[in-house]
Parts: sequence; structure tokens; C-alpha cells
Amino acid sequence: MKKQVILTVMEGSFQQGFPVNLEIREDLTPFSLIWGDVGRLPTIGDLEILDCLKEWQSNFKRNNGDSIPRIKVQGEGAKVFNNIAAQNLASNINQWLNSSEKSWRKILDGLQQHLQPNDEIRVILQTDDANLRRLPWPAWNLFSETYHNSEISLSTLTVKPPSFKPSDCRKSAVRILAVFGNNDGINISFDRQVLDRLAERGAEITPLNKPKKAELLECLRDEQGWHIFFFAGHSSTLPDGQIGEFEIGDSESISIDDLKNAMKIAIAKGLQLAIFNSCDGLGIANQLAKLYLPQSIVMREVVADEAAQKFLQDFLTAFANNQSLYRSVREARRKLEDAKNKELPGISWLPVICQNPAVEPLRWKQLLNWKCLHTLTDHSDVVKSVAISSKENIIASSSLDKTIKLWNLSTGELLHTFTGHSSAVIAVAFSPDGKTLASASNHELFDGSIKLWDLEKKTFKQSLGNALVALRTSCLAFSPDEQTLANGHIGSTVIGATIDIWNLKKSKIEKTLWGHVWEVNSLAFSQDGRILVSGGLDGAVKIWNWHKEELLHTLNRPVDFFGALASWFDSSVGIICCVAISPDGKTVAASGLQQPIQLWNSENGRLLRTFTEHSDSVYTLAFSPDGETLASGGGDNTIRIWNFHTGELLETLEHLGPVQSVVFSYDGKSLVSGSADATVKIWRVPV
Repeated sequence: MKKQVILTVMEGSFQQGFPVNLEIREDLTPFSLIWGDVGRLPTIGDLEILDCLKEWQSNFKRNNGDSIPRIKVQGEGAKVFNNIAAQNLASNINQWLNSSEKSWRKILDGLQQHLQPNDEIRVILQTDDANLRRLPWPAWNLFSETYHNSEISLSTLTVKPPSFKPSDCRKSAVRILAVFGNNDGINISFDRQVLDRLAERGAEITPLNKPKKAELLECLRDEQGWHIFFFAGHSSTLPDGQIGEFEIGDSESISIDDLKNAMKIAIAKGLQLAIFNSCDGLGIANQLAKLYLPQSIVMREVVADEAAQKFLQDFLTAFANNQSLYRSVREARRKLEDAKNKELPGISWLPVICQNPAVEPLRWKQLLNWKCLHTLTDHSDVVKSVAISSKENIIASSSLDKTIKLWNLSTGELLHTFTGHSSAVIAVAFSPDGKTLASASNHELFDGSIKLWDLEKKTFKQSLGNALVALRTSCLAFSPDEQTLANGHIGSTVIGATIDIWNLKKSKIEKTLWGHVWEVNSLAFSQDGRILVSGGLDGAVKIWNWHKEELLHTLNRPVDFFGALASWFDSSVGIICCVAISPDGKTVAASGLQQPIQLWNSENGRLLRTFTEHSDSVYTLAFSPDGETLASGGGDNTIRIWNFHTGELLETLEHLGPVQSVVFSYDGKSLVSGSADATVKIWRVPV
């Protein structure tokens, strides 16, 4: 589970203690409070934390005259490190933070009671105390040893969200303004090489080499805006810990205050992350926080050149490959510890995220627009359904033209056309092993309306549900076990419609789920195969334990037949056209004719969110594999991409006709849509 821990430390001192407020939340917007309390961070007593901090800091002290280099640890001028200093500092910090003092103990107990070892945890330490910010909080063994998926960031006490909407900042490329300043004694050409490689992940780098202040100001005000500001060179924090300076040239040093107005403009246009791969950057981060920049990454002390290089390379590799910001920093710090801690004790404590708590952490792909790479036009009528194989690079599409077509996902090349249905092909689905394609049609005579196709041989395998007149099969879904196929259909009686559960090895129906009053036209299995979600013309959304043929929840209709019948005439509920379930199985989405998109908690049936931006019916829904976004397609000819956790509409894509079906590829990098304009479109994020 994703959780957020906000530890707010108010004004106090090491001699008298610090008042604290703790909140543990679900790390989903809007944040849901799990637990909270107030307490007091104890005095340090006889502990020598501040002396140990100074001794450890002396390992990284500037030792090169007036310049402020990323220090050397090898060769001429190498720095000799005190191995005991880091151990002593960590020991003192843990004695203090694991104190049994009563008002602090309840805070620790609350953390341990409400956090689980496997939780993904963002810890935000809110404080304006410069000495507290200086402490290497990653040394706290409660999180470093007990909660391995945690990362501690810093924040100021005064926060507010920036004025821009993240959805307004999506562009065709991730725009990075990179400043390469005074490089006396250090190798920042390595930093440039690392950034240049981001072009493969959709980045557009604008480098400034030792710019004058006027040139930097002009670039910050660029009309297109920036996503990321990067600096490599020399920097420092003044003794009060509040202000930082960085050397943009051989003889020119500036602070964030010198760029304040231009930086505000850049933030208003979508600047979301600043990376200072330079020394002693807490003062710089503090100034950026006062401008309400969403997040920055700095080094808390003077940093060795080779350590700065390794952290940058590992962080950007993970982040540009769509790892979360916090996980990317955590992984890069751990790699830095493995590689360098012996010669640079405590080196992994230096990189730190400074986070605006009013903003969700940045993800690389959220900065990029979806692009239509291919429009496929070989169908002659409405495209009703699209699917993507999990094993092969293949799309299947079905149409009212009675055909099924296979396409290459990368190139858009038409690979094969299946014929054999005598009516419109309404649905297609790949088996999890990628060997079989199932298709369903409107009706068949002397045959079954479900057909199975061998994808390797490109041949027909068999029909299911053979009958004199096989009525419409409206939807199909394979369970993850590969041996089970569920289908919904129009129903063969006047008292309701069923969901049939087929055993494909035996080619027979093993289970039948009763509960819908009218046609079942949408189905989705959870990724673990535990539950099945269904939606129908009766307007009901149902969650099943299909193994036991047990109905768990009916989300938006009365359960009894007559109640469902009466509510069917209630136009405010309407017909359900599509259902989907998130990869973690916790969220169910559904929508339909003239209906909003609604999201429910699958475990308790609680309504979570309602999206109303579509101006017409919604025919299709799909969650991205990473569980971050939801795609919807509808009668207004649009595909809409949502951050379903926050409810934010991220992007709108267009067809020339109603969008009947959308599906994400299994790596989440492609989106395929089918439309009443008789086309299939392949969309991709350039990462």
C-alpha cells in the first residue's frame, strides 16, 4: 500500500525538544488520513549529535581555497575520510530518534502500528530549523531497516500548490534547461553526457555553458516553459542555512533570489523539478521551496565528484524509465552506498528530495503527450473492439464488417484477416499465453457466437455455444489462469441474463452467474483472477467471486429483481456500457449511455470519484498497467486520459467518430483505440 507520513516539527531546540505533529495518510489524492497525533521530539540530553554532525561534515569540508569544488577522493589532492564519524553520527541519531520518552514514544508506536514493512512510504519532514534539515535523516534505522520501501524528504512549514495544472504542462518532449557553471577542478562534461542520453526518452535539452545572469533570466522566461531545471558546477549554503549560492560562471555567483521573478514565471508555466548536482544545496532548496516549486533534489553537503556523477546517472536512468521520483532517488542512493560508502562513509545520505507536500511527486511520463503514430484504415465499418496480446507485438480488432484483423503494434502493418462470423464481430480477447484469440458476434445460425482462433497457425479452432440460433454474445474476458473464458450475452429468458464461465479444456460451461436483469455487455477479471466485474443494460455493476458463483457487491442498483426493474426506468442511472478494474484490484470503474464515469472501492463498494468531462456516452474504459491512469472513450469522439487517483483530466485525444474501444499495451507505452470512424489508431508516449 502507498502511504504518506508527514512529520511536522515546530519551533524548538535540541536542548528543550521540539513539538511535533504526525499524520499518516493513504498516498492517494485526496489524501485520506489513517492516523495522527501530536507529541514531542525529545531533548538530546548527553548525546553528542551536533558534535558528531560537525565531525562527519568535516569529511566533506571545502578544502580548495575560495572555490567550492565537488571534492576529489583519488589521486593528487585526495581527501582522507574519517570512517568512525559516520558511525558515531548514525548511532547518536538513532539513540535520539528511538527514545522511549513518553510523548515521543506514542509517535513511534503510531508509526509501527500503521505502517507495514512492504508499504511504499513517502516521509516528509516539515521543519524550518536549519540544524534539523542538516541532519542525515536516512540514517534513522526505523525507516532504513524496517521499511525498505521508504524515502525521507524535506519540506518547509509554509506550503501551497503552484498555480499551474500538471495537465497543462504536457508537451511533445520533456523540456530541460541545463546550466553548466564553473567547472574548476571537476568533470561536469559527464553530467552533460548523462543528460544528452535522455533524448532517447523524449527529452529536449537546452544547455547553457557558463551563462551570464541576463542570458539565464531570459531563458527562464521562455514562452514554452520548462519541466526541469538542472545545474552542475559549484554551489554552497551560507552559514544560516537559509540561502544558497551557485557559480554560473568562473567569476559570477548568484542565489535563487537573484532569479526570483524569472523563476516564478517558470514555475507558473510548469517548472516542476530542480536538480542541483552540486555541493551543499540545502540553502538553494530552501529558497526554491519559498517559491513553491513542487520539488527539488540537492546534496546536503559538499559532494565528491565521482559520487555526484554516479548518483545523477542512476537517478535519471530510473526516473526516465518511469520509476517514481522517490523510488528513483532511493535506488540511486542505495547504489551509491554499495559503490562508494567504504571510501566515503555516509555518502548515500547526501542526496535529498525537498518536496512541496501540496503537490503529487513528479513522474517522467506525466510530462509527455500521447502521439498518434499510426491510423489503420482497412476495416470498412465501425470498429467495435481492440485487444493487445501480452506475449506478441500484435493488435486484434473486430468490426461490424464481420472481420477480425491482426496488426503489428510497432509498425501498424496488417498481418492477417480472420473471416467466419456471419454477423458483426462485437468483441475480441487474447488468451494470457498469447496463443488463442476469442471473438464474439451479434448472432449465428447453426453455430456458436463465440469462436476461438489459433494465432500461430492463423486458423479457426472451434466454436462455443453452438445452437440453431445463437444469440448475441456481447463481451469476452479471459481469466489469468488461461483456462477460463467468461462471456456475457443478451439472455435467453425473460427473467434475466447470465454470465457463462467456460472451461476451455473441456469446451463446456462450468459455472453460470445469475443476477443481471438484462444483457451483460462488459466484463473484466482482476489481475489476480480472484474477482470478476460485470456491467449490463440493466444499469447494474456487479462484483463476483466467480469461483464460488457468489455475488459480492451490486454497486449502483437494487439487488432484487423488481427493484432493478424499477430502477431501469431511472434515466439518471442508465445503461452500463463498460467496466474495468485497476491492476491492484482495488478500484472498479464503470460508465455508459449518458453516464458519468464512476469509480468504486472493490472491497467495500464505496463510491470514490465521478468524472463528468465527456459530453456524450462513454463506451470504453481501460486502466494503465502501472495503475496510474485511466483511459476512457466515448460518443463525443474523444479519448480522455485521467489521473484517476486525483480526478485530474491529463489529456484529450480525438477520433472522427465515437470511440468504441481502448486498450493499453502491457508495458503501458502504447494505447490502441477503435472507433465508429472505421479506424484503429496506435498512440504512444515517446519514452
